[in-house]
Amino acid sequence: MGEVGELSEIFQWKGEVPKGLPDWKEEEKVHLGEELSDVLLYLVRLSDICGVDLGKAALRKVQLNAIKYPAKICKEVVSSVSSTPEENPSTNNGTAPDAD
Repeated sequence: MGEVGELSEIFQWKGEVPKGLPDWKEEEKVHLGEELSDVLLYLVRLSDICGVDLGKAALRKVQLNAIKYPAKICKEVVSSVSSTPEENPSTNNGTAPDAD
């Protein structure tokens, strides 16, 4: 299970990272690819040992998340969090709507 820890270490002090990692050095991106690959291979092997169809499990999880977190509600939450109450008066005095 050390593979996941090695992957998380890469991001531990990076904070929020932009898409495409434009500020990263090429060798950092190569290292990230290696660690992501290690985690992927570990998951594939673990799912095989446990008899879990990883593809089916992932699709089921996406479907469950779509029910639990509908796109409309998620967009409203993001909108309310990314604007101040003055900018968006429908944000419940600056609090995010309850999605549950």
